[in-house]
Order: sequence, then C-alpha cells, then structure tokens
Amino acid sequence: MNPLEYTPRRVDFLGALTVQDTKLKIYSLISPKYGAAPLPGMDKIAQLLAPGLPDPKLEADHKIGFGILHWANDGLYTLTNTWFDANMLRMKAFKIDSFESDTPEMMSLDHLNVITCVWELEIYKYERDLWVRQVLAQNPASLTDEIVAEYLSLGFNGYV
Repeated sequence: MNPLEYTPRRVDFLGALTVQDTKLKIYSLISPKYGAAPLPGMDKIAQLLAPGLPDPKLEADHKIGFGILHWANDGLYTLTNTWFDANMLRMKAFKIDSFESDTPEMMSLDHLNVITCVWELEIYKYERDLWVRQVLAQNPASLTDEIVAEYLSLGFNGYV
C-alpha cells in the first residue's frame, strides 16, 4: 500500500515511436526513489508498450497515442493509450517486473479497475488539452499527416 504523501516526480518526453502500426509519444515518469533510472532503448520500449495496444483493433482507432514508463515507489508500470473515435482514449496498464528483462513478466491491472495515479494524471491532462487544441479545435475532416506530425512532436517535460 502506498503512503498518503506526495513528492514531485520527473516527467520526460522521449519523442515518438511506432509500435506495430501505432504511433506513440513516449514518456518516462520517475519517482525520486530511483534517482536517474536507466532508460531502456526504443526497441525495448516498443516491446514493453505493445501488449497495451488495443485489442480488438477497431475501425475508429486513430493508431496515435502515448505511452508511459513509470518507475513508481511500489513498482514499475507501463501504460499504453490510444485515441479512438475522435475524442476518446483507450488505455491498458501493466505492472512489470523489469524494464530490462528479455522476457518481462507483465501483470495487467484490468482487475483493479484502476484508471491512473496522481502523477500520471498530469500527463493525461497535458495530452487531453493538446488533443483538443491540435486536433479537435481545428475541426479537420480527417487526421492529416501534418496534424499527426505536429501532435507527435509536442510533449510535456517537467515535474508533476
């Protein structure tokens, strides 16, 4: 069980990555407990986020979203998020034994009915506001390559 206390955590936007057929913005979120946690390479990050891609894939999936690697006080987590049907977000989260393992053990958090933690919520808020500004407020007939590239190029860095 986590204690009822709050200590800011560092968020870094690591750029965009194609995971299978989905373009994801990648974030690291690190508790001070870990100091400067070693980041896995992009191939490893793709492997860690792939199990969280939507299943089943639906026609209204935009194949665009963001992933979070979270070094939390109570363990390591991955969260994969993809935009769906204009204004909804699909998400899958896992607790993971190691970000470095060749065959990491990943436990789905579906059974907990957890949405996200307070630190991750700041990333979600940023991404929500960005999706509204960069996509929905423009009222595009479709997602153009230009809109997608602009959205994927923007990310949050700082403490939450």
